[in-house]
Order: sequence, then C-alpha cells, then structure tokens
Amino acid sequence: MSYRSSALLLALLLAIFGGCQGYGSLLGPRGTVQQQRYSATVHDPYADNDAGPEIVGGRPLGYQKPLAEPVRSRPFWEQWWGQ
Repeated sequence: MSYRSSALLLALLLAIFGGCQGYGSLLGPRGTVQQQRYSATVHDPYADNDAGPEIVGGRPLGYQKPLAEPVRSRPFWEQWWGQ
C-alpha cells in the first residue's frame, strides 16, 4: 500500500469512527427523569421572547411561559459548583 492510499484509508476510518458521536448510545436509555428534565430546560427548542417579538401560538400548551433569564442560566452555575 502506498503512502497516499494509507493516508486516505486512515482519514476515512477517522471520519467514520470519530465523527459525530452523541453523548449517549442511540439505543440505550437517555438518563434519569431528572437528567432529561435538565436537558430539556437547558436546550429549550422554542423561540425566545427576549431575542425578538413574541410568536403567538409558537409554543405548545404547558410551555407558554418560557423561563426567565436568571433561571435559564442557573443550571450551568449549579453544575459547576455542585449545588
């Protein structure tokens, strides 16, 4: 095998096995209920009313009022200080 084909094979293997790997397995559990709730709080997929105009009807029922900015940033603080 030449140097060029070896380098290409190595790059291909690195792209396949070291690529976009998530935080957990694709088929396994997603963590405890508390971990899932924390993840949903941190990664709120709905539009932020502070960043622009309010989108009426953009959130499902039960998620109509987004968390305030101090509450949204609190989990990061608690995570680092273990509170």
